[in-house]
Amino acid sequence: MMSRAVFDVAAFDLKARAEAGAPLTLRHPKTGEPLPAVIWLQGEDAENYRRTLRAQIDRQIMERKLELTAAEMEERLVERLAAITLKFENIEKDGRPLEASEETARALYRGHLWIREQVAAFVEERANFLP
Repeated sequence: MMSRAVFDVAAFDLKARAEAGAPLTLRHPKTGEPLPAVIWLQGEDAENYRRTLRAQIDRQIMERKLELTAAEMEERLVERLAAITLKFENIEKDGRPLEASEETARALYRGHLWIREQVAAFVEERANFLP
């Protein structure tokens, strides 16, 4: 009798791992060198991300909007990323440490495209949340 390989999906509880969060070390926008700045983030499989995405879709349906402008799409990305930002380490603005809140994260991601791009790329990569 031949044994068959099986795959148990429970081995990849991506939601739990995404919710636990992982650290993103920011890289210098020109040199790519690691900076001392770290942002702890949840992944796209986390409930905070999924809830925010569903709310955005529901809002679009209620508004009967078939299309979004580029600015609206950008703002929705900022909103989703802010919802899964857990904490900041070694990041200051005007000499004051950034406190983790959705409002602070939104302002950071709106004002610094290079940071937003790194955050978006990090959370989209499931491997960043796996051991």
